[in-house]
Amino acid sequence: MASVIYTSKHSDYWDAIAKKYYGSEHYMYLLLEANPELAKHEVLPANLQVVVPEKPQEIKPAKLPIWKR
Repeated sequence: MASVIYTSKHSDYWDAIAKKYYGSEHYMYLLLEANPELAKHEVLPANLQVVVPEKPQEIKPAKLPIWKR
């Protein structure tokens, strides 16, 4: 997935957008880094243009240290 532009709906949350596009709210930091001018909003108002960057590739378990596998 290349970067896309998401138009916010009233009362959107960063974690909900991350869950929708990345499958996990833990990727919320990607949205905040890509949209620093919007980071002041905890709850997004309607009609903001939010850049949704491409999800980074997953690290294959074989490349992780043994204690993280």
